[in-house]
Amino acid sequence: MVDVRLYIGTLIAVLIFFGLGILVGLGIAREPTAEQLYRRIERQLQRYREETAKELIKRDERIRRLEAELSLMNQRVQSNEQFLNRMLPSLVHQRLRFRNIAFLADTPEMRRELTEQVRSLLQKAGAQVPFSVFLLPDAIVAADEATWQKVAAGLGLVTDEVEADTLQAGVWRRVAMLLRYGDAQNSWRPLEQAGWVRVQGSTQTPVGSVVFFVAAKETGKEERFQKVEAPLLKAMRSMGMRVVVVSTTDADPKIIGLYQTNHWSTVSHVDTPLGLLSLVASLQGHADHYGLWGSAHRPFPDIEWVFQPTPP
Repeated sequence: MVDVRLYIGTLIAVLIFFGLGILVGLGIAREPTAEQLYRRIERQLQRYREETAKELIKRDERIRRLEAELSLMNQRVQSNEQFLNRMLPSLVHQRLRFRNIAFLADTPEMRRELTEQVRSLLQKAGAQVPFSVFLLPDAIVAADEATWQKVAAGLGLVTDEVEADTLQAGVWRRVAMLLRYGDAQNSWRPLEQAGWVRVQGSTQTPVGSVVFFVAAKETGKEERFQKVEAPLLKAMRSMGMRVVVVSTTDADPKIIGLYQTNHWSTVSHVDTPLGLLSLVASLQGHADHYGLWGSAHRPFPDIEWVFQPTPP
């Protein structure tokens, strides 16, 4: 005899599993197939490609527009520089007459065309550049105490029982004196023999000002500055000399910054007409930090100075 409760329980279980089967079947039927997923992803990628292409077209248009504007600005700048370059001789005429100015460089590889360009302008301003001194800072930094004593003795300094710092300060002061008052006894020879400097021109002529050229890019510049250039510049200042530190527009701003923080007049764009004009102003006593960017204070001297009447 069949138990009714068992029959009813079996029936209920069948119905429950039947219902679950229907629900699972409906869920599977509603899930997208792999092909549907592929088409959906492809549509999204196509939409992304189209949007990216539109943005690229807009970007290219902006770049072309900016390039055109930049080209126009460069043409205007070149035109202005050409005009100023033609005006420079009349703007600086006789502003530095009767002055002797020496060139000093922190490397013997200084660009000759740059120094000649500066020399030409200074001569048009009435000045003379009788000689140039090229430092070899690496050799000076590497020199031992015996070399310093030998150089000091060659310069006529007392070396017995003198501390190293005092001896070095005395050497730099003697170098500044050679620049300031001229070298009548060929006292540059000990420095040249030690491989510290290279000298060109007539060193017998005394000078009142120095144009100090610094290289555009150097490694280990700070150490050489502290051990070589800073003490020499201070010694020249103590001699009453006017020093202007110059560099080109492609120079590392950190290099020219070393001199700006030590209160020397600087021109960081001497390879431009504005820089040359600023150099003449600095040598005439209008000291400042001239340049086009970075820590420079101004790109050119005061307009009042530019149009100040020059001596006949």
